[in-house]
Amino acid sequence: MMTILLVEDSRILRDRLRSCIGEIPNALLVAETDNEEGARGHLERHRPDVAIIDLRLNGGSGLSVIEHIKAVYAATTMIVLTNYAQEEYQAKCKALGVHYFFDKAKGNAAITNLLADMSKSKADEASHSLN
Repeated sequence: MMTILLVEDSRILRDRLRSCIGEIPNALLVAETDNEEGARGHLERHRPDVAIIDLRLNGGSGLSVIEHIKAVYAATTMIVLTNYAQEEYQAKCKALGVHYFFDKAKGNAAITNLLADMSKSKADEASHSLN
């Protein structure tokens, strides 16, 4: 099972992503939050395989969450989903080790497809290790 943490300040987008994740086989949304402090707590509690992170949060910064993941939870795949898709943000995220970067205006279907592919790969790896 691929575990996912959602760090997003928009309730509407969290609802939409929760619904999409719920339809992906072998994917489980273990927690969601709209702020940096909540993200740090959920990272410690759940140690998710994937973190979907918005750059602007209700409390704190997505960039700080990314820096924390890089320092403490390096095995977590980081996906940024943001309205701030300018080159400077993309470059900063790449330098911090973000694996995938999506513009909210264009990336909803792409992120769902990516998560489905990642979940399938994780399930395939698990079944091969059992054989």
